[in-house]
Amino acid sequence: MAQPLVFIGGYLSQPSDFIALAAELERPHYNYCVFITPIGRIRWALTRDWDFRPVISMLARTVQYALAETGAEQLTILAYSVGGVTARIYLGDQPYLGSVYDGRRYVSQLITLGTPHTSLERWTAKLYGFVDATYPGAFYDDVRYVSIVGKALQGRKDGTLRERMARASYLNVAGAPFADGWGDGITAVANAILPGAEFLAVSNVYHSPFHGKPWYGDPEALAQWSRVL
Repeated sequence: MAQPLVFIGGYLSQPSDFIALAAELERPHYNYCVFITPIGRIRWALTRDWDFRPVISMLARTVQYALAETGAEQLTILAYSVGGVTARIYLGDQPYLGSVYDGRRYVSQLITLGTPHTSLERWTAKLYGFVDATYPGAFYDDVRYVSIVGKALQGRKDGTLRERMARASYLNVAGAPFADGWGDGITAVANAILPGAEFLAVSNVYHSPFHGKPWYGDPEALAQWSRVL
């Protein structure tokens, strides 16, 4: 039986965005059995600081389904963008808005793609405050944490449209010291660093197809970061 891998997306994504990546990861070279957490664009659009439990619960149900289908005791979570922070809460054994998930029992490794592990954005301030205070860094010794980020766009105040948009995102998420730095167009390299985790910055990989090609899920990008799998 192939190894189970649960994928969770990020803001404004939907499962169909990741079908091609899932298919590639199921090929013999990788040999994963991939389960995509069924969170749609509307559900993500409605998810803000006041309550991330709906998407965490969907991740928890997908993990249980994957384990039941494969007979495995543990699996890999591959998390994209804010899905990485969502997964860190799922791993935890402390109450989040009254709910406890303790998902680390079922997870051998958490690999994040373009996840901002720190953020200054107002609409996620409570979420990040909870994660940073409760599960700082690569918190659990029995879980392998890997953080991957693309180094494709430098923020430039007077640059191209994409460079100006990247700068605005880095400024909002990382703050002024990193606004003119490098990142994937949304997440600055500095924000993707999770203390204690393995870290990989990959050249010319973008946050999404909207920001540029290749993005994390394209074969050319997968070839750069798949060595962590």
